[in-house]
Amino acid sequence: MKIMGKISKYAWYLMLCLMVLFSSCQKEESEFISPDNDTTIPRSSLLSTLMKNVLTHDGSFDDVVDKGNCYSIKLPYTIRLNGRQKRLSAVEDYVDIVSSDAVVINFPVTITFHDYVEMVINNKQELDRISRRCASDDNDIECIDFVYPFRLSTFNPTTNSLQTTDAIHDQQLFNLMKNLPEQTLVSINYPIDLLLHNGTTKMATHNTELQEEILEYANSCDEND
Repeated sequence: MKIMGKISKYAWYLMLCLMVLFSSCQKEESEFISPDNDTTIPRSSLLSTLMKNVLTHDGSFDDVVDKGNCYSIKLPYTIRLNGRQKRLSAVEDYVDIVSSDAVVINFPVTITFHDYVEMVINNKQELDRISRRCASDDNDIECIDFVYPFRLSTFNPTTNSLQTTDAIHDQQLFNLMKNLPEQTLVSINYPIDLLLHNGTTKMATHNTELQEEILEYANSCDEND
């Protein structure tokens, strides 16, 4: 009985230590992505806006065919180019098409908007209506990109829940930032790398540095808009 009592005592002590350790870890993690931390990104901040502009879908690469910079036609699809059938399967397939070419799109096609929402278009009239609604300039940033993967942490202070997510491509990260609950904090686990239009990379180690890099290189190349 004495042995059982000692075991129970040690078990209770071990449980108490684990509870203290867990509580301490939770506190440290929540403090790590507190609103005042230089890795936490406020929803209404300039950095949040700049990141979304980097992540937004660039619809201008196929303007020579679809005449609209706020969407692109989802590959693959076919066109008639100067009377001959041509299949478009990759971005490189647009290189030999010029504005003076006679281009007829074989409908239906699926288009992707700047926020990655897709829509099926059945004829030229439908596409023309959408094209007329595109602004002459858009806010997407094409001269700098994120290098994947990298890790994000999210913390919901209401439920006291902490999660980590691996960012693996633009659409996933765009949707994550767009759909975060209002009270949830998101933080980047730095350092991360950025890819410039000329093939070189830059490293960012905190929010201020990331914001400065995006602002510096946002207009450093000729965009397709």
